[in-house]
Amino acid sequence: MQPKQHTQRDVARAGRTAYRLTGMSHDQVVATMRDYGRQIAEELTRHGIPVPSKRHRPDVGHVQIDTIVIQEKVSHPEPGIRIAFDVEGDLGVTFTVKLLELLEDPAEYLRNLFNQLGPMRRNMMRRRRDRKALDAAFYKALTQGAN
Repeated sequence: MQPKQHTQRDVARAGRTAYRLTGMSHDQVVATMRDYGRQIAEELTRHGIPVPSKRHRPDVGHVQIDTIVIQEKVSHPEPGIRIAFDVEGDLGVTFTVKLLELLEDPAEYLRNLFNQLGPMRRNMMRRRRDRKALDAAFYKALTQGAN
């Protein structure tokens, strides 16, 4: 599924929302998004979490960083950062960071973000293992019949 292409109007509305809530100009919002995206990617790379991948553009290390406009149905559009990378086991990870929430308490926001990586990986590996067992059972039933 292709991500929604944002119009110039969406981008302008996100900038106005950020300005009203934080007093930042459009250029400051864009610079802040790039800086935080780079810092998060450098921290991930420093811990050796991302692995080389052909799926994602390597902006910083093996991490792809995109500045985006987050538009939910019941709120104003707001600026955000999409961080995408692969981890060991060919698992793709994508974080969407809301800039305004990040600016409230950056240390706590990033701590929570990094704390989610471990459980996310465990859950994905468990689903993968369960799926492999289910596929093996179906294959056995199809090739050997249901005894």
